[in-house]
Amino acid sequence: MSLITLGALTAGGLLLCSEYEKKQLKVRRYEISHQKIPESFDGVRLVMLADLHARSFGEKNNRLYEEIRALAPDYILTAGDMILKTQPFDTEETARFLGKLAGLCPVYCGNGNHELKLRQIKAGRRTAYDWYTDSLRKKGVRVLSDETAVLERAGGRIDVTGLDLGLAYYGKGFHVPMRPDYLVRKLGEPAEGRFHILLGHYPNYFPEYAAWGADLILAGHMHGGTVRLPSLGGLMSPNYEFFPAYDRGLYRQGRSAMVVSGGLGTHSINVRVGGNYPEISLICLRRKGQARQEKHGNQG
Repeated sequence: MSLITLGALTAGGLLLCSEYEKKQLKVRRYEISHQKIPESFDGVRLVMLADLHARSFGEKNNRLYEEIRALAPDYILTAGDMILKTQPFDTEETARFLGKLAGLCPVYCGNGNHELKLRQIKAGRRTAYDWYTDSLRKKGVRVLSDETAVLERAGGRIDVTGLDLGLAYYGKGFHVPMRPDYLVRKLGEPAEGRFHILLGHYPNYFPEYAAWGADLILAGHMHGGTVRLPSLGGLMSPNYEFFPAYDRGLYRQGRSAMVVSGGLGTHSINVRVGGNYPEISLICLRRKGQARQEKHGNQG
């Protein structure tokens, strides 16, 4: 067998594996414990979604909806890139799906680079971003654009902030240092003594998010590293960064934790290989103790 034939067979096999994996749905479970979590939030279940990229699992995303409904979430949080920048005015199906989820429990959406790029596309006096986010709000979804929502339960409070990370920070193949005052200037100071969740789409700034004061960061963007290799993890991020430090799973720095979703869809690199299944993240909040991942290690 020639090397060309062997290469073609290998490539064909990988594409078949990728097509299979892209159709699967997995739930990755975490438990996050922190002394700042109020007693009224002990046991609260968060579903985190990221990087849907306008993908549909079943007709009108009914399969994905039923998977989420079965998890009985108290809140649903999205960490960005639920739509595609290349389909700026074809966002109603995604908005309709998120609005349907809002019938289950409160839904809070953060922005990724794909949402923010909709601001560069105009239709008359409005942008594609305006059309999309207005549709979300009309359907009962809260959009957090450099703003904070306060979640309240039986007198206890936690904060959820959505960060619109500047597009200049999404460097292709290189890391752009973040200005020391960047997060404070955009978001202000986090409330002292209150558990704070940051929807920060791009996980490479985990140290900066933690230094700002986020107790839990929910991120995506990395698509699980596209191709996952045994013992090595993700091969490449959408930013063409090889073996990214934060590709999927639970990470800790000091008293802060970050959950990076492997995401649900794909876009320009339309591949998922190596057990890199589309995923839903289920996060259970606990009042005390240490954060731990219930299933699947960072390199799983």
